[in-house]
Parts: sequence; structure tokens; C-alpha cells
Amino acid sequence: MPTLILARHAKAERPAGLPDMDRPLAIIGRKASQKLGTEIAAAGLKPSLALVSPSNRTQQTWNLMAGSLGDCEVRTVDDLYETHVEGLLEVLNEIGDEDTVIAVGHEPTWSAAAAYLAAGGSDTDSLKFVAHGLRTATAAVLTFEGTWAELGSRTAVLSQIISGRDVE
Repeated sequence: MPTLILARHAKAERPAGLPDMDRPLAIIGRKASQKLGTEIAAAGLKPSLALVSPSNRTQQTWNLMAGSLGDCEVRTVDDLYETHVEGLLEVLNEIGDEDTVIAVGHEPTWSAAAAYLAAGGSDTDSLKFVAHGLRTATAAVLTFEGTWAELGSRTAVLSQIISGRDVE
């Protein structure tokens, strides 16, 4: 059964004059990224493919998570920066034969996508969580039957939210 992990980047800095694309992670965001990777691995999830937005903060988030997640092909996907649910689905629908995929990106698209994909049988607490937005260093886990090309509205089960935020 294919699994999609929608991971939002960790907390980033907002330096004056720096373009949004170049914003780095805050110190707390670096710690949270590492913890998110650890928590995803502890949940028994092992992505074989990572799709990562080109922004500095998403790249840093992935690089800090990756150490806990083992061998994984990584693709930087320009279309994941400032996209919408339909744009994300276009990228996901092109995935070939992958079992577990992690996409590291941005709000509000990630929570909107989780809500859009979630079908009956989804975890109620997780649905409530994404209704308020996916917080930084947090991931929504969805599973579905079929192929990536068939992934669309109400075709997946939102099973859990994983957080790396409990760091000091």
C-alpha cells in the first residue's frame, strides 16, 4: 500500500532583506528537523523517495531529517515551491513504482492537500489537526490503494500526524 508523508519544513528565520526562498532554519528548527526524522523512522516509515522544495529551509529540513531515514533517492522539485494542491498532485501523479514517498514543503498547501486527499476512515484527530494547518516540523501520513497516478480527492486515509516540535 503506497504511503505519502507530507512534511512541513521546520521553523525558519526571517532576516530582513533576505528573499523568502533563501530563509535558513532557526536553531530550534534544526533540532526539530532532526527529531522529525527520528520520529518518522520510529513510526516504522522508510521513504524510498524524497521530493523536496528548492527553498533553503526545506532543503535544510530534509538534510537534517535524512540521517534517520536511511537510503532514499532525493529530488529537488522546483514546482513544490509556492504551489497549490493541484500542483502538488501533478508532481505526485508522475511518481512511478515507489512504496513510501516523503514530500518536504510549505503551508498552506500541505495541510490543504492532506485534507483534500483524506477519505472516510481517516483519523479524526489528524483531520482536526490539518484543519488548523500543518505546523512547522510536522508531517501528515496518508496511505492509499492503487497507483500514484490515481491519487486524488478522497482517495487516501490520513492515519497520523508526526511531530518533531518537542525540542528545546
